[in-house]
Amino acid sequence: MSFWCNAAFEAVKLTLQFGGALFIAWKAVNWAQTRYQKEKHWERRLTAFSELTAALGTLLTVLSEWEDQEITQRGPRGSTEEELQSAYWGARKKLEEAHSTAMLILSPSVAEKIQTLTRGLAGNDDGNHQSFMEKIAREWPLVRKARDEIVGMGRLDLGLNSHPRARKNEIKSSSKA
Repeated sequence: MSFWCNAAFEAVKLTLQFGGALFIAWKAVNWAQTRYQKEKHWERRLTAFSELTAALGTLLTVLSEWEDQEITQRGPRGSTEEELQSAYWGARKKLEEAHSTAMLILSPSVAEKIQTLTRGLAGNDDGNHQSFMEKIAREWPLVRKARDEIVGMGRLDLGLNSHPRARKNEIKSSSKA
């Protein structure tokens, strides 16, 4: 009788060990899959912010070049006027595309900021300017403000608040105390 009791005990023990191992494996796979999905979503948001800031950077670069041309009365430096126009309108198109992406995966405030910027830029396309410099002067602050705010929102959203310059300033201020 003790043989059958020992055999039954060993069978129950093996079954419980197997069940425990299956449970732990299931939890580990579930955890890994959840983590993978979160990382993938974070990467998608990072890509959206990166494309958005790249488009804003292109706009600022083109506006800066145009402003420099108007002030110095010279032609384009390093690129043709057609390339500048193409870069400008390409960046504007990317902004409009980024608005759709932002509505899906970024915060509503980012989507609203992009929409406000695209409306402001479209409103500035009315051709109702005394000079080309006036058009540039109206667009420059719109784009720069949007870029700065979106970069701030992106840092906060992605958890990238530890900017090296901010840490240096914190270290300097704490060493003075």
